Amino acid sequence: MDQRPRFDAKYHVGIEQVDTEHRQLFAIAGRVYDALGETGAAADGIARAAIAELLDYTTTHFANEEALMAAAAYPELAGHRELHRHLLSRARDMEMRVEFDAQYVPLELNRFIASWLVEHIQDNDRKFGDFVTGRG
Repeated sequence: MDQRPRFDAKYHVGIEQVDTEHRQLFAIAGRVYDALGETGAAADGIARAAIAELLDYTTTHFANEEALMAAAAYPELAGHRELHRHLLSRARDMEMRVEFDAQYVPLELNRFIASWLVEHIQDNDRKFGDFVTGRG
């Protein structure tokens, strides 16, 4: 990823709580992006803290989103839940690489975060938004 991740209208799914949480995820991802560009003795600690914040908020967001899906009787909940588990697993793997590998590649991590946010929101969360709003 060559740019700091930014939320814009193309990521709206039409569910206020989900859109608000997506905005927050993009803000945290932006902080990760900024942290990975840091240099100096504190840089690794700053990056680790930003990544931990992203994973913590993502876990909360996924739980909230799944609860909304259950309440709406979303027929693709099981598959979506599995996507969430897979994304968290990949994100934790990246976190471990940053934690234990001094040679981690910031560009690779930034690309992963950006593709995870963009692709998951546009390809999967949008389907849920369409279901709830009657667009799909």
